[in-house]
Amino acid sequence: MKNIRITLILFVLIIGKSEAQEFYLSGGMGLNYKTIEKLNDYLHYNWNFNNRRDDSHSEIEFYALVGSNLTPNFSIETSFGFSLNSFSNNYGIGNYQFEYVFYYPEANFLYDLKFPFYGFQFGFGAGYILGAVNETQPGSLQKLTEETKGLSFQIKSVVYTALSHQLYVDLGLNYRMAFLNDLSMYNFLINRQPYEQLNLSFNSFGIKLGVRYQL
Repeated sequence: MKNIRITLILFVLIIGKSEAQEFYLSGGMGLNYKTIEKLNDYLHYNWNFNNRRDDSHSEIEFYALVGSNLTPNFSIETSFGFSLNSFSNNYGIGNYQFEYVFYYPEANFLYDLKFPFYGFQFGFGAGYILGAVNETQPGSLQKLTEETKGLSFQIKSVVYTALSHQLYVDLGLNYRMAFLNDLSMYNFLINRQPYEQLNLSFNSFGIKLGVRYQL
């Protein structure tokens, strides 16, 4: 959590030192289609899930950001988002459940095209990512918990349309890749030869809908 606070402070300082003429706030939610290959293997080999290594699953993401127009055609954003998902299966002697949540503080650099009642942004971003896992095994009331962290990189595009002079609707698409540490507990070994630690590194495609307020 200390690393997240340091990252957010640095992002705010970057924007605070710019000579931008305009700022905007945006927030909303979206749907990601995410592929976590080693999680698919773990659920398949350890807990009899009927999935393949390259299967994608959907998850919900919430986000908020502040942006600054450094020039008429260039913007920088600092954003924070989180996504969550869970998987459950009847394992014969009880229910199995696996849950995760990811936190994303990121900085995005965007090319901005503005028109009288709408606009378009396209660019890339990078940031820190923190993940947390909870697992409940059949026949046990105790949850196994673990954390992981790493880096994320994304390409994003946004179309925004005016509702009023300062209020806009955002519709965005993004592709994100994340590189995370292995889960360190021996409880999260993939049950096949050779044995591997569970790793939640992923790639995802997302669509988001939000509201933007131009300050």
